[in-house]
Amino acid sequence: MARKALLVGLNHYPDPENNLKGCVNDVLLMSKLLQEAFGFDEPKNIRLLTDERATTARITQHLAWLVGDARPGDVLVFHYSGHGAQVRDRHGDELDDGLDEIICPYDLDWDDPFTDDDLHEIVKDVPAGANLTVVLDCCHSGTGLREVFHPPVPLRAKRLLPPPDIRHRANPLIEDLGENRRLTMTRAATALPIRRFAAKTAAAGAILIAGCRADQVSADAWIDGDYHGALTYFLWKAATQLRFSAPYAEVIKRVRALLRENRYEQVPQLEGPGPLLGQPLFASFVPVGVA
Repeated sequence: MARKALLVGLNHYPDPENNLKGCVNDVLLMSKLLQEAFGFDEPKNIRLLTDERATTARITQHLAWLVGDARPGDVLVFHYSGHGAQVRDRHGDELDDGLDEIICPYDLDWDDPFTDDDLHEIVKDVPAGANLTVVLDCCHSGTGLREVFHPPVPLRAKRLLPPPDIRHRANPLIEDLGENRRLTMTRAATALPIRRFAAKTAAAGAILIAGCRADQVSADAWIDGDYHGALTYFLWKAATQLRFSAPYAEVIKRVRALLRENRYEQVPQLEGPGPLLGQPLFASFVPVGVA
């Protein structure tokens, strides 16, 4: 039974204003966790893509490696730490299906982004009985601004704002601020439905761990003497405290408690088939009835 992982972390983007600080640490910490606690063999079965190497083509290629020849009992992990964003769903007729959450590779193309549909197309043939876990340490909320966190260290939200023409597709409303004739886009009069990245994959049998709700930010912050994504750091800490044997639901419950204790507002989400959420974290399992 194979144990394979693709870990993607982006601190650097073409525009330095979008740079983050803890994402490469996130994938290194996840690699350490998978090797030391869950029996993953590195470098053979753990592949990292970081910064300029984390392009759309490379992520697509390595995802195909991750799920290729998957069999029941395999354990597969896709971890992404970097910016996320929202775009108007362009797979539905008349652009009326709401918003898609996307991940943001180094070479993000706003006109052809990496969506939930793209991920599902790659992983749709993973057989029942293979444990595919998707971990997303990114966010898609309505603000990408820096915030002040306690202790007073800059916190970066892991979310990119699309350029004006892309945002205009989702919300054409414009507000005149009345000061030097400045204009800005306003929030939509009617909230559009939002489909979380990897939601279709989770509905098809994968397990999804997301850093926050759709209306929140995932923190990129100074934690324990270095920069980390809050989800990844406290996922590692929770798994360690629970001796690496607790089920997904219990681990995420502990992650939420640790975030609250440390005064983070984000609430990690856990999605997937109910029976699987009671299985141990990153465990090999074969559902009843699957040979």
